[in-house]
Amino acid sequence: MDLKQFLLQLRLDPAALWLIIALPLLGAFICGVFGRMLGRANVYLVACAAVAGSFLLSLSAFLSVSPLEAAQAVTMENAFSSGTIRYAFGYDFGTWFSAGTFRVNFGLMVDHLSGTLLLVITGVGFLIHLYSTSYMSHDDGYWRYFAYLNLFVAAMLTLVLADNLVLLFVGWEGVGMASYLLIGFWYSDTAKAWAGRKAFVTNRIGDFAFLIATFLIVLLVSAFNTQATAANFSMVGGNPEAAQVRYREGLQLKGPVAFQGLETMANALHVTPEKAQGGLNLQTPISEGPLKGRTFGGVLTVAMLLFLLGAAGKSAQFPLYVWLPDAMAGPTPVSALIHAATMVTAGVYLFSRMSFLLVLSPTAMVTVAVIGTITSLLAALIAFAQDDIKKVLAYSTVSQLGIMFMGVGMGIFWAAVLHLVTHAFFKACLFLGAGSVMHGNADETDIKKLGGVRHEMKQTWFTFLVATLAITGIFPLSGFFSKDAIFHGIHHNHLHGYEWASSAIYYVGLLIAACTAFYMSRVYLLTFEGKRSPEAKIPHAHESDWRMTTPLWILAILSVVALVQALPLMPGRGGVMQPVMENFLGPVFSSAERIAARGGEVKLDHSVPSLVDYIKAWLVALAGGAAAGFMYLKFFPSRVGQPAPAFARSVRRFTQNKFYVDEAYEFLVIRPVKNVSAILYKLVDTLLIDTVAVRGTAWVTARLGSALRYVQTGDAQAYAAVMALALLGGAVYALILVLK
Repeated sequence: MDLKQFLLQLRLDPAALWLIIALPLLGAFICGVFGRMLGRANVYLVACAAVAGSFLLSLSAFLSVSPLEAAQAVTMENAFSSGTIRYAFGYDFGTWFSAGTFRVNFGLMVDHLSGTLLLVITGVGFLIHLYSTSYMSHDDGYWRYFAYLNLFVAAMLTLVLADNLVLLFVGWEGVGMASYLLIGFWYSDTAKAWAGRKAFVTNRIGDFAFLIATFLIVLLVSAFNTQATAANFSMVGGNPEAAQVRYREGLQLKGPVAFQGLETMANALHVTPEKAQGGLNLQTPISEGPLKGRTFGGVLTVAMLLFLLGAAGKSAQFPLYVWLPDAMAGPTPVSALIHAATMVTAGVYLFSRMSFLLVLSPTAMVTVAVIGTITSLLAALIAFAQDDIKKVLAYSTVSQLGIMFMGVGMGIFWAAVLHLVTHAFFKACLFLGAGSVMHGNADETDIKKLGGVRHEMKQTWFTFLVATLAITGIFPLSGFFSKDAIFHGIHHNHLHGYEWASSAIYYVGLLIAACTAFYMSRVYLLTFEGKRSPEAKIPHAHESDWRMTTPLWILAILSVVALVQALPLMPGRGGVMQPVMENFLGPVFSSAERIAARGGEVKLDHSVPSLVDYIKAWLVALAGGAAAGFMYLKFFPSRVGQPAPAFARSVRRFTQNKFYVDEAYEFLVIRPVKNVSAILYKLVDTLLIDTVAVRGTAWVTARLGSALRYVQTGDAQAYAAVMALALLGGAVYALILVLK
């Protein structure tokens, strides 16, 4: 059997896609319910085996949509058009729930985008599970920890595999719940429990915006279905009348929130009246329903901005990024899984999945890019002054996610996904490396109280160095290529009406790259180089065991070899060579590129960075690293014992306190809400409900009862006298009426 036949044998049956989610879900159930009885070794086995099995199934699904030859490509029927979807397959398990004409199916789908994410989630997730078997070996709550970890993986897989917005939201909420449980895992510590609550509440704000955006999309689809003409479907393919009928049949079959249907609608919507050719366009007002009078383009822009707020919660973007640094209160492997490789990338995945809608709104795109830029620069500057190794990596994660949002907002979707993948490798390596440093140094996290770790933890040192060079952007590691691909695309893509954004965001991006090189070099130098700090908790560090170092080596190697995805090795348009990842994700983003080219609102560039671009990016990274080397190897050591200038101390204090963003939230949001809640509690709850409604009712009843008890004497003669008097009174009253 040759390789081609072997790979064909490995193809996964679409009906078995649910097993990818079910295995870690089953693992979570077994560990959570029977974990204490099973013991540590068996819990480790169940948890790791569940994720490993899911990885093998994900690999099979990935190979199914990634054949060696185009002729062997799998195709998937499109319920909303007569065409088929190449390099994708899925399975619809039927109606999940319905209400009137609205329905949602339970459908799973794998294409090149979701297939890539599946491998990252399950592959990196398995390495983190393996690492955790050593890191959490002395924790009494090991069975809870692995149950939560498995539950998180199952929720993230649901998010990625979902073929509609509602099922994606289930996974979205699932990872939010699991992250709350994992961040606040050591709940007996008040500060750690508070960090979990902070993450949960902050994410609820974004999730509410996600729900409102979904409702708007449902209303938008309904309006489009009502007002669209056959002319709109001339671009969908085939006979326009037949295409319109097919679209309406798809709505009845799969509902309005299926991604296939949204993509068909995006392809059918004309951008301007001049190009409408009789069909409705983005400037067309909605004729009926709750959105009557609003234009299709206006509603779509609002929906995308609400999705951005939802993504800002999950992916820690301004202004909802404040939860992620505090989330370091959880076990370090949790930081590697949730805050480096999976959950925080959900927003990037969401916009990549709905790229065909995003390119219809340059306003939404530039907002996404600007929010990403602000977040990335702000987090990078805060990272300068942090001394906790996990806090530095946390702000680094926020900053790198901002770079991904910059790429998504400027339409360089494939590069944003590439950076998502490479970041998962080197940032997970950095977090696990930080955990190894803590493990070997009596849980010390202050980088100023470490130093010299390189000589005693050689494996941790080398893998941390590789990951540091990757995130810094040193040639030829993967981070260099993925970041440069984003910045190159930002510089050459243009949004109609926002032409200034390309250059402005690009140059701020170069500044962010220099900042990244500086603070990551600072972390590395203070932790691993120089002499051991006299303030260290223990005189000598010790290396971690193989279960912790093996994942470090694998992730470090992946941080290097992932560069292949950015090399122009694949034939593309007009014979020009394309980067491997751009070519691979081409079928996923083909609708977005087609819509952008047709509408003219977004100009997407497909050129490859030149040698000058690579040299510029490399010099920026070297400049940042060299500045850190000079400051922490020469300048500061030469000034030991000398007081820093007052201005420098003020700047450091301002930066170390995270620009007082948390304090601003406390003053502007939390305290006013608390005060209003206190007033409402006193007036409504205590006064109106407790005093007037509850106690008042009881008081009136008691007083009436006290008055009425005097007529309940139990004396039969008294009752007879009252009855006689009543009869006499009635007779007198009747006599008076007769006499009148």
